[in-house]
Amino acid sequence: MSPHYETVHTVADYYDGPREGIANFGGAPHAYRCVFDEAANDWSDVFLLHPVDDETLQLALEDWRIWRRWEREFHEGRVTVHSHSALPEDRRRHEQLTRILEARLRFSPVGALQAKADFRGAVSSPDTPGIMRPLLVRWTVIKQADSDEATRRESIYEDHN
Repeated sequence: MSPHYETVHTVADYYDGPREGIANFGGAPHAYRCVFDEAANDWSDVFLLHPVDDETLQLALEDWRIWRRWEREFHEGRVTVHSHSALPEDRRRHEQLTRILEARLRFSPVGALQAKADFRGAVSSPDTPGIMRPLLVRWTVIKQADSDEATRRESIYEDHN
């Protein structure tokens, strides 16, 4: 287990807790995605983590700022849920970023680090009720990525998709 909490940069999906986004692992940005347990028909407590490059992080942070502007306006009553998840002036860029990030952040269990997450709110709290506080996460690794096996299995995965 990591002895300290690390920064959660973005939360792209949230259901009873963060399910997808970008957070630091070992001091470096990683995309995280919670694994859905089909047998239990519920989210598991396992996350897949993949390193992300700085350009991808910057694009995700830009999209996160768009979301945060919308979130503030929504909770202050200036926009409705129908405008989810970007203000009208940000809609076009948000849609561009969504397409770019979907292409860059493809998740596969192949080559992924698997970890359990302990998310918590950062010390600061928002001044508007309902707004998500900045988050921190402490990761507990349950399976390291095996680069040789990952490379072999990734080529098999690509051949079948």
